[in-house]
Amino acid sequence: MLPRLFFPLLALSAVADLYLHSPPGSNNRNRERNDNRANANRLFDSQNNGKGGYPYRGDPSLQGVGDPLTYYAGSELQIEWTNQHGCGPNPNIYCHLVIQVGIVDTMPGLRDGYPNSDTCYDSAQNNQNTNVDCDSTETWTARKFERNNNAGTNTIPDPRNDGDSDTEKYNKYVNGAENYIEYGLHENHLDYKECYTTERNKGLYTSDQKLNGNAAIYTRQNPNGNRRGLECPEERDYYPYWRKTSWIDVAVLTSDTKWCEFFQTQSANVRGYSKCTCPDAAQNNPCPITQAACNARGGTWSEDEPYNWPPPECIYHPFNRDNHLGNSYPVDKQTGAFLQLEEGMQPEASMYNWIIPPQLAGQDVVLRLRYNMSTADYDSQAYADPSNAACNNVEGGVDKNNCGVGTGVNQGENCPYVTVDTQCNDGDPDCDATSYDGQKPECYNSLTRFSVPLYNRPYINLFDKDVAASEGFKLGIAINTHQTGRTFEDRSYVFKVANSPVAQGITNLGLRGRRGNIVQSYPSVEYDFTPSNLVCNRFDYVHIQFHGSDFNAAKNANNGEGWQYSDRTNIVEMWERAKNYPKHHSEFKFFNDQQAEYWAWVGQDPKTMCDTTIEDDQNNNQNDFKNCGKLNRMANRFPANPQDGLVQCTAESGTYSFMSTRNNNFSNRSQKGQIHVKSNDEDQGLTTAQQVAVSFAVIFFVGAMAAGITIYMKKKELGCFAPKQEAAYHSQL
Repeated sequence: MLPRLFFPLLALSAVADLYLHSPPGSNNRNRERNDNRANANRLFDSQNNGKGGYPYRGDPSLQGVGDPLTYYAGSELQIEWTNQHGCGPNPNIYCHLVIQVGIVDTMPGLRDGYPNSDTCYDSAQNNQNTNVDCDSTETWTARKFERNNNAGTNTIPDPRNDGDSDTEKYNKYVNGAENYIEYGLHENHLDYKECYTTERNKGLYTSDQKLNGNAAIYTRQNPNGNRRGLECPEERDYYPYWRKTSWIDVAVLTSDTKWCEFFQTQSANVRGYSKCTCPDAAQNNPCPITQAACNARGGTWSEDEPYNWPPPECIYHPFNRDNHLGNSYPVDKQTGAFLQLEEGMQPEASMYNWIIPPQLAGQDVVLRLRYNMSTADYDSQAYADPSNAACNNVEGGVDKNNCGVGTGVNQGENCPYVTVDTQCNDGDPDCDATSYDGQKPECYNSLTRFSVPLYNRPYINLFDKDVAASEGFKLGIAINTHQTGRTFEDRSYVFKVANSPVAQGITNLGLRGRRGNIVQSYPSVEYDFTPSNLVCNRFDYVHIQFHGSDFNAAKNANNGEGWQYSDRTNIVEMWERAKNYPKHHSEFKFFNDQQAEYWAWVGQDPKTMCDTTIEDDQNNNQNDFKNCGKLNRMANRFPANPQDGLVQCTAESGTYSFMSTRNNNFSNRSQKGQIHVKSNDEDQGLTTAQQVAVSFAVIFFVGAMAAGITIYMKKKELGCFAPKQEAAYHSQL
């Protein structure tokens, strides 16, 4: 098969950050106690503001391993994010938010980067000068890095820069030998080698950006081929990609569901992709991406099989407005129509309720979100439009006379690195725009009835005045072609998925947020439960797990309770959310007495761990190691056994309110939530587990149908499996 040639998803904003809040996204952070991250290139190219993201959570004293949360297959996990420039049925923008997972099966060595020395330090101090026993019961402890810097924020070494054999590279990058375990790795290390030794797709719109190489590490958004972790820049910037990657698709949330058929049928979950393998491939001699060129090079053309997962769910993104990192408004998933909020519900951050698939059981997993912004200044979405179906599935054999604008681009029609002073030569596509009436406006040097000047920061003569005679002047347009077609990204830390120990349905409940007041924590968020409005069918389960960090920038009591570097929370029942004190234990209705104490004290033993004389916040008591009232002795991950976090909804149907005694600070911040226990009658007799089972049955039925159609089309040489138009394709390059 030949690769598709199509436009990137183009954007018109210089800043439109994406932040993952649940599970918490790193934005390339690790263990730095800074308001700003230390290294924007640690794992991936986020394009986000350095102040965003959440620090590493879990036990910081562990050696060579992480301390991740464990979710159960079949449980519901609410994924939450904010994206600055809007999405959904917002008329100002085209957008796609792509959710994917990486797993240890496709990314051997998957990790966040963990310290591996034999030494721990006193973490109560903001330095690493005082060594302590790693199991100290007198102070907070954290392990030192041996090879990486003090906070573990260095980028993994470049595999191109050493003379190691493939076996030696495998031992370092996958097995973590020679303390490579201390570097984060969210890619398959072989994918990066394939990236820098494979030819970039020259059918992509590059505007006036000069790409400084021919390999796939060079894109319009990354023209210099800069490295961020081991992420492939071309794969990062374009979706769906024209080769199989190590990422598995979960969902696409878009501004128009008419594009969904394309995204779902072209996902590597359900279809294979071909590639060329060249024994002599190198960055300065990359391997071709077309079959004809591969054969001419003496390479091997082969097809990678699909993952055989269900196609990604494709729905409308919730509506959110431009220039705003806040809540969104729910819309109908298929039509984009605004929905009426149910009684007791409230606007929330943009979210996707993910039923964790059974295929992930036993896996280490990382969640990836990418937010693509697009413009309507030309047909940037034509490659995915149903009206362009004749082109959607023609992989490389693009007939320019029959295909819509936006499906393929002749690289020769991109801007020849124009400036406002560019002189027109015969044949240049940016000359005399009016003579190109009806043709694709790849890049012109003036604003006309038929075209716009698609080059970097143009000045336009809006009224066709004689500027030289001072009859008018040109208006500057704030368009940066390096950033048009911009993709933003965030990723979770690694978590685990296990088989469920119960037959009933499970909904996950956790902590989101970062230490600090609303300004200090921004563009992250302050503490809250996630979800803050949880619905549980009676006799199903809530899976409560809390994950805290010791690597926040220091914040005093007004800006975060308890030890100044820490996140901690508990959950106690209260009368109603308008109040700020918990119920007396004799009035608890949701938790029984044993459960109530367990979740209020969160594992702090008053006999062995606490100074029970502390009853005020004087004398720096907030930072007292044994101040259990501020949860200072709570473990970073609670409970230690994930199964102990399962709480069955045995209470009578109704709404139960909760708070955190540490973080609910009234006028400074609120951490409250509710659990609504529903009788089975409210869901026509279906428990959550049964609803999940039905959902999986539908998903797998649709996936099987799609796979069957794909096999039939391939056998009959229909659609994307039609014989390739080689001559037409090569006329594109």
